[in-house]
Amino acid sequence: MLQSLLCAVLLLLTGNTLAGTEVLVEKVWLRESVPDQGSASLQLNLTATKPARLIGVNSPWAEAVEIQRLLPSRGKIQAHVMQSLFLSRNRTVAFGEHNFALMMVGLKKPLKVGDHVPVNLMVELSGKRVRTVRVEAEVKELALSYKHYGDEKVHDHQ
Repeated sequence: MLQSLLCAVLLLLTGNTLAGTEVLVEKVWLRESVPDQGSASLQLNLTATKPARLIGVNSPWAEAVEIQRLLPSRGKIQAHVMQSLFLSRNRTVAFGEHNFALMMVGLKKPLKVGDHVPVNLMVELSGKRVRTVRVEAEVKELALSYKHYGDEKVHDHQ
């Protein structure tokens, strides 16, 4: 009982979202967009305490959110859209790292630092129950932003 209470307090303090005790979503964020950018990679960690399946993702800020598997092909990374993704018990899937990505396509407005973008994750649990987990992705500054270069010229010193 005490362990459950401590876990709940820690989740509240760290900004994580816990749907019941079956799905944990943490570290949800996006990078600010540049002018005319049409898509953005949604970063988050997703953990299911029991086997489950991510069956969909959406956001009112994008026309669609694709679940993608990233695979190397001829020296480049190819993105393959998946209809769903199996979530192993107690294994965290870090979207935006390694093999998987959540790509917001058809951005409806620019992503500005400090914005909080609503995102819905649909997870199918045992018995075909579907749980919608609602989270907000904070938009963070693009580290090497186009804004840093403005009118400056880059010189190659030899």
